[in-house]
Amino acid sequence: MHAIAVASQKGGVGKTTISLNLGLALARAGHRTLITELDAQGSLGLSLGLPDRARPGIAEVLTGAEALENVLTRTRDPQLSVLTVGRVDPTTVSGFEDALTRGPVIPNLLGKLGQEFDIVLLDCPAGLGKVITRALESATHVLSPLQAEPLALRSVGQLLALIERIRADKNPRLNLLGIVLSMFDRQTPASLEVAETLWTKFPPGLILDTIVPRDETFLEASLRGAPLLLMQRRPPPLARIFDQLANDVIDRLQPDRASEEDDGPIPLLV
Repeated sequence: MHAIAVASQKGGVGKTTISLNLGLALARAGHRTLITELDAQGSLGLSLGLPDRARPGIAEVLTGAEALENVLTRTRDPQLSVLTVGRVDPTTVSGFEDALTRGPVIPNLLGKLGQEFDIVLLDCPAGLGKVITRALESATHVLSPLQAEPLALRSVGQLLALIERIRADKNPRLNLLGIVLSMFDRQTPASLEVAETLWTKFPPGLILDTIVPRDETFLEASLRGAPLLLMQRRPPPLARIFDQLANDVIDRLQPDRASEEDDGPIPLLV
């Protein structure tokens, strides 16, 4: 099983949007995929249109109130499941994070999921705190969205340093899949400058080919509580970006795989 931490040192870069749409694209490509929410804010559930803290999830597993298999949300796509953070009261976020990062909790969760899923996407909270650190210590790979704006570019070295330290001290199998440029706006000079810097100044291969643009379609999808592919009978062209991103990810997970044709969208109901 590949456990991919979707992580960024900065908030608001589109981690949950990328996790959700990439997860569906990976499932459509034939991989048994689980999107796991590690962010106590519950953005994944909200992006799916679920009422705030509506369903039990990881929090209930940690307290022993629910078994892990009972809180996995199945979808109409047989290859895709979702595990939300659960009912975390805003006043108890610190306690939840303490429980989640205590000992081998995350590795044990991943171990239990290993027989059922090929890929687990870990939607991490923003920053370089204890949850993202423990996720990186347990993951096999990291995918980092980087917002196409100067502050995100200036701070990306912090995340890269953390990855290197964890790889050296805690998790030698951790690999950086790459950085995916997000919220790119070709009409904005600063956005273009960030993209040019990534492509010319960073090591070859570090930046993925796929670019996620800034687009109001993402806001509409969030309002509807659905991935882009399921917004309407004919998915918007923007949805194809995540098929491309899924191919990029799969190629880096399995460099020798043969290219496969896409069979088109599969209906999904969360």
